[in-house]
Amino acid sequence: MKKLALLIIASVGVVGLLGLYNMTNSSVANAATTANSKLSQTINPGVLSTDIRNSSNVVVNNPTFSMAAKTVSFSQQTSTGTFGDNQNRIYVENPGAANNGWTLTLNALQPGSGEWRSAGSDTYKYNANATTGQLTVNPSAGTITPVIGSGTGVLKNAATAFSGSNPVRLMTASASADKVWAGYITGIGLTQAIPASQPAGTYTLPMVQTVTAI
Repeated sequence: MKKLALLIIASVGVVGLLGLYNMTNSSVANAATTANSKLSQTINPGVLSTDIRNSSNVVVNNPTFSMAAKTVSFSQQTSTGTFGDNQNRIYVENPGAANNGWTLTLNALQPGSGEWRSAGSDTYKYNANATTGQLTVNPSAGTITPVIGSGTGVLKNAATAFSGSNPVRLMTASASADKVWAGYITGIGLTQAIPASQPAGTYTLPMVQTVTAI
């Protein structure tokens, strides 16, 4: 009986020692050799914008686009010109700010009430009719040059005469256009009806271009 009892105690002791060994080494046995994580990067859209730039991509402030000189006439006459050339590019940038498209328009700085005005304060209209003065803008005569993105979905608008205070559209980008796009238009045709007997002088008409998200 004593011998049997000793064998049982010895057996229990071995099991206890094995359990203690496993407990003290469980962290080693279950240690991982990899750990997962992820990085996060937010890219925010920029600001939809328009300006006028030269061939070196430098902004040109308040440029002047000259119409063809005319001589005083007792009859109504027209003068032509060009809005946008290689040194005065009509530029638009859409850095992901207008995903449904955008429009570029041109208007008098004082819509509706603005006039061609000389230094001597003589005036004539840009938005009336052939008799009192009207300016027609023809973007379809121009050329769109994409700088970033393609020309897909970016269109020149048709010739339109100013009327009332309404602007004239130069370019329209649809939702199919690249979401990140930059480019310019040049060679937009201008035709101004000048009233009969308009006094001599150098006349100016301040203008403003505006890009708007659709």
